[in-house]
Amino acid sequence: MKKRGFTLVELLAVIIIIGLIAVIVVPILSNTITDAKRDTFEETVEAIVREMRNYATKIEMKTGIPFENKVLSVTSSELEYKGDRSKFEGKVLIDANGKIAIEMNNGTYCAKKSTSDSSIEITKLRNQVCDGSEILENFGTEYTEADLNGTDPVLIEGLIPITISADGTVKKTSTKLEWYNYKNKNWANAVILNGTDTYTAGQTIPLDQIKAYFVWIPKYSYELFDLGLYTNYNSMEPTESKARSIQIKFGTNNTSDATNGECTTPMTSRNSGNCVIGDYMTHPAFLSLNKTGIWVAKFETTGSIDAPTVLPGETSVRSQTVSAMYSASLTFQPSMSSHMMKNTEWGAVAILSHSKYGMNDEIRINNYNGYKTGYAAADGTDQSSYPGTYGTAATVTQPYNTETGYKASTTGNITGVYDMSGGVNEYMAAFTKDTYGDSGITADIIATHPEYFDVYESGGAYNPSRRILGDATGEMGPFYDFKDNDGDARNHNAWYADHSHFVNSPNPWFYRGGHCRNGVLAGQFNFHHTTGGANGSIGFRLVLAP
Repeated sequence: MKKRGFTLVELLAVIIIIGLIAVIVVPILSNTITDAKRDTFEETVEAIVREMRNYATKIEMKTGIPFENKVLSVTSSELEYKGDRSKFEGKVLIDANGKIAIEMNNGTYCAKKSTSDSSIEITKLRNQVCDGSEILENFGTEYTEADLNGTDPVLIEGLIPITISADGTVKKTSTKLEWYNYKNKNWANAVILNGTDTYTAGQTIPLDQIKAYFVWIPKYSYELFDLGLYTNYNSMEPTESKARSIQIKFGTNNTSDATNGECTTPMTSRNSGNCVIGDYMTHPAFLSLNKTGIWVAKFETTGSIDAPTVLPGETSVRSQTVSAMYSASLTFQPSMSSHMMKNTEWGAVAILSHSKYGMNDEIRINNYNGYKTGYAAADGTDQSSYPGTYGTAATVTQPYNTETGYKASTTGNITGVYDMSGGVNEYMAAFTKDTYGDSGITADIIATHPEYFDVYESGGAYNPSRRILGDATGEMGPFYDFKDNDGDARNHNAWYADHSHFVNSPNPWFYRGGHCRNGVLAGQFNFHHTTGGANGSIGFRLVLAP
């Protein structure tokens, strides 16, 4: 019998049947493979969580310190669990109760688990963020540092907490993480942004999106090392420096005459109250505004008088009257009580810088001759007299985000306050009583916000006993009048020979820090006087008191 092949109709029928089978079977197989991948990812995540929990337990057993509110990053190109060799990104958090939250992905799936849920939720990764940022924003308790005794940073809307890497890269941080550690000389930093862009914890914030950098100065009391009651200057050069480490105690309470070893802060010019050397005294910068800390501009004011910024590597605003600087400061961020830095606020930063919580040494001069912020004199440049070595070349000066640049910070690292030595002189909202010079400031302006000014009793430039205890002027004595290498005689203090000239009637306004060319005269304990008028070598600094 002759064999017959498939007819066209039969062939089409077979193709249709095969197609129907494929429609039914292929999705089943695909789903089976997908489910297997999903299950493998879930098993991998569970294994990672177990390892993290075991790790935390081992740390606690070894150190005796509870491993809590810690976020551990999971990022690896070759994590291998049960044959799953995928790229993982995410975070695991262990909260104060020992419960775990997770958020991680392998490029295909997202795994999430809150501290209150028992199961892990696995979803297909599409457009959602699944990198651990939700954990950082929503879980755990606020980080605090034991040494600060309740004076941890105060944040309000518009102040973004950040971390700064050694090269200057800025990332938004979670306040649930350790984003500062004053014991390790890492001061808290925050930024104000230019626009309305938002960032999640861990995201890099581009420099062009930042309007201003600020550093938190926590409320503290300090051990009085000198009452600053010097009424004249010595004619001879001192044989040794009186610089010493200043003892600091952070805390929200105010010191009192009723407590042994403490005294009530005098707060006014020439006044010592019942204070004696060795007493602890609450620094006045925190009392006049009744705050547990202040945010100080990380750099001198940049931008323009009409649109101030606080940025590194930018030209400082200069050639403005005190009145213009004061007005610009008030309108900078009124909701954050922005204002022009006072003499006592400068003193608060300077004193903290010379403690175990800061550099505990002289801050290196910013000797950039073009008045750019955040620079530091290169190693080997001569700053031992006046004038010092200055310029713009890399062999002479280095930016803030370099090993040399860190030496111009109050901490000796990138987290501190810059430009407190050199750069431009900085006007303070501090003056001789009832004497306004060329400042443009009036009694009516001062009456509106008296808490934003330091007022000094009248007297001569050679009478630093008129200090306000805590402003780091009179306390830096004794004072000397001797010649520098250029042959001219100048006034110096006993710490680092910084220029030291008190305000008087002809020159009623303080400026601080010194100038880029000042060499030995510049420093965090430099203080000088002038009329309050516009000057091409004088700028200013912003302070927030939320």
